[in-house]
Amino acid sequence: MATQFPLREKRKAQTRATLIQAAMELFANNGYQETTLEQVAEKAGLHVQTLYRHFRSKQELATAGDQDLLEEFRAIITAPDRQGNTFACWRAWVVQMSDAVSQDDGKIFRSLVRQRWSVATVSTHIIAIGHEYEDLLAESLARDFVDSDTNGVSQARLAAIALWAASRHIQRRYANEQLGDLHTEAVGVVDSIEALFAHLIKP
Repeated sequence: MATQFPLREKRKAQTRATLIQAAMELFANNGYQETTLEQVAEKAGLHVQTLYRHFRSKQELATAGDQDLLEEFRAIITAPDRQGNTFACWRAWVVQMSDAVSQDDGKIFRSLVRQRWSVATVSTHIIAIGHEYEDLLAESLARDFVDSDTNGVSQARLAAIALWAASRHIQRRYANEQLGDLHTEAVGVVDSIEALFAHLIKP
């Protein structure tokens, strides 16, 4: 029985990923409010009861991809054998994410960003996820920096706020079609922020 458990977990993960992808496509094309969980299950080729075994609500499903990415980043930035400082880690993450969302010319990503921020319950959860990114960055930067406080706020926290807020700003500009090359813009912002705090990085 024990040898079957990893296969079962793999199938669960695949089903979850299929549901998230189906939901993202439907939300992007039809709108969050207009999409039902029954439609998501149908698009994924699954019964709606299967969907409910993975997600308790449409809100949870709408932010599941963001939550999964947060946990992936948490594993990367807290890995004991991680190479490079926090800026290098965040830069690599930004490159990975910008390349991923730029597929299909960013159509799905742009639509999702514009829609989800108009739904209060969804946007509140996305903000909470953002706070977790900021905390992870601040904790990691604190280990990188010869740190000092600025009116009670550590330089590591200020750098983390700058990295996360700048990333969100670039994403919103991309979603609103105010810039074309997400990859270049996103990396450029990380480089600029690193330059501002370079004097604090431990040798």
